[in-house]
Amino acid sequence: MSDEIRLHVQRWLHPKYWGLWLFFGLQRLSTLLPLSWIEVPGAFLGWLMYRLAPSRRRVAHINIQQAYPEYNETQIKKLVEASFRSLGISVFEMGLAWWASGRYLREHCSVEGLEHLEQALAKGKGAIMLTGHFSTLEMGGALLSLYTPLHSVYKKAHNPMFDTFMLYYRSKRLKKLIANTNVREFIKGLRDGYATWYAPDQDFTQHVVFAPFLGGMATTLISTGKVAQMTGASVVPFFPQRLEKGQGYKLVILPALENFPSGDLYQDAVKVNQALEEMVRRNPEQYAWVHKRFKTQPEGKPSIY
Repeated sequence: MSDEIRLHVQRWLHPKYWGLWLFFGLQRLSTLLPLSWIEVPGAFLGWLMYRLAPSRRRVAHINIQQAYPEYNETQIKKLVEASFRSLGISVFEMGLAWWASGRYLREHCSVEGLEHLEQALAKGKGAIMLTGHFSTLEMGGALLSLYTPLHSVYKKAHNPMFDTFMLYYRSKRLKKLIANTNVREFIKGLRDGYATWYAPDQDFTQHVVFAPFLGGMATTLISTGKVAQMTGASVVPFFPQRLEKGQGYKLVILPALENFPSGDLYQDAVKVNQALEEMVRRNPEQYAWVHKRFKTQPEGKPSIY
C-alpha cells in the first residue's frame, strides 16, 4: 500500500466511503475468476444501471439516434442495452487492469497493427496515442503499456479516495501520469520520445472549435494539432476491444494520421474526430454513449439533451 493511501485510511473509514471499499473488494475478488465468469456479474450490473439510471439511458438513446439516423427504435434500444452491459463488465474489468500480472494480460491479449506504433516511435519524437472513452478504457492503458513505456493524460476523479487509488494502481503500469491541465509535461514526454495515451472525446468548453462528430457538432480540442505541431509527434489512433465469451482482448492500433498537423487547427480537429468516429463505428457496443458529448453547442443552438 502506498504512503498516500496509508495516510488517508483513517479518513476513508468514514461511512460515506464504505460503498467504495466494497466496490474495490469486489473488483479484487473478480481477478480470481475466469474472464468468462466476470461477464456474468458485469452484465447483471449493466442491467441494473440500465434500469436505475433513466437519465443516462436517455442520453445514450439520443446520442445513438443521432449517430445512426437509419436505426429504428428496436435497433437503438438494442445498442443502448449492449453499451450498458459493456459498462457493467468494465467495472469488474478494472480490477484486472489494476491487479492482474503482466504475464496474465499478455496471455489474454492479441495486438493488431503494432508496426504503426513502432514506426511512429522510431522517429524519436514520441506518439500521441489517440483513443476514445470506451468502456475498456482502463484495460486499454494497461494493455498498451505491455508494448511500450507509456505516459497517460488523465482527468482527476471527483471522489478523492477513488482518485488516489486510481493514480496509484495506474502508476504501477504506466511510466508517468500527466494531469490534463499540465500541457507542458505532455509536450516534454513527447519530446523525450514517449508514447502518450490521450482521449479528447469529451465535452470541453475552452480551446475548442465545433467540428462534426457522430452526426452532430461537438466541441473539439485544438490542442491535438497544436501539440503535434510543436513536437513533431505522430498521432496514432488505437482502441481496445473486449472479445466475446471471455476470449480476452484485442488491441487495435491504426496507422498514424496522414498530413497531420496540417497547419489549419479546424481541419486538424475534423481529422481527429473522423479518426475517433471510425474507431467508435468499429466497436459501437463498447463506446461510452452515456456521456453528454454534445451538451455544449454553438450560440443559438440548444443542447440535444
